[in-house]
Amino acid sequence: MKTAWTNQIKSGHHAYLITGTEEKTLTELVEFLEKDWKIEVKGNPDFIIQKYPTLYIDDCHKISADSSTKPIGDGDRIFIIYFGFMTRESANSLLKLFEEPIPKTIFFVITPSPERLPATLRSRFSEIKTVRESESEAKKEAEQFIKMNLGERFEYSKKLAGDVSDEKLTRSDALAILEAIEENIAKNQSVSAKTAQIFKELEKCRSYLKDQSSSVKMLFDQTAMVIAEIIK
Repeated sequence: MKTAWTNQIKSGHHAYLITGTEEKTLTELVEFLEKDWKIEVKGNPDFIIQKYPTLYIDDCHKISADSSTKPIGDGDRIFIIYFGFMTRESANSLLKLFEEPIPKTIFFVITPSPERLPATLRSRFSEIKTVRESESEAKKEAEQFIKMNLGERFEYSKKLAGDVSDEKLTRSDALAILEAIEENIAKNQSVSAKTAQIFKELEKCRSYLKDQSSSVKMLFDQTAMVIAEIIK
């Protein structure tokens, strides 16, 4: 079954990078492969789906090991890999994996924010764009966060950090909210020395949030206090 974005998928490439969410995009991709490419998606050892809220180096080693064996059937081996966020070490590992096409193996990689991947890694893929529902959701969350008082923002930080820890959300989701907060402030606050300093602080928070060892709660608490300087 073709949708507007699956029309962009043309056979002949060994790796596709798809902008999208786990639930919606993954479902549409599987339906497309089953109906249009005539892939058997149930009980097929050559049809593999792997999902990672955060893609770590060990996960990359597993993907590499799984893809190093020949298909069991006569067709291609299909890998669908979803991740919300990836470490720097993972990006370097995937560079090696996608450096050369693997015979009779096709990868579909789904992630909500492909622009955060290194350009050298993205160049290995045929990129497919989908409608990004997560962007509008992040904007709604950012607007609500900004309207809260300081105490409510601290409670929001605690809940958000808990959702990331429980893997209900990813760091990529948290990062999208933080970026939406910056965008909202840039749009609605006049330029001044104070706002310029605030943007510097928000940029630091955004940079630290990409580090897997950083605390989501502490960084959103810091964001809450920073924007309190201009939004009471």
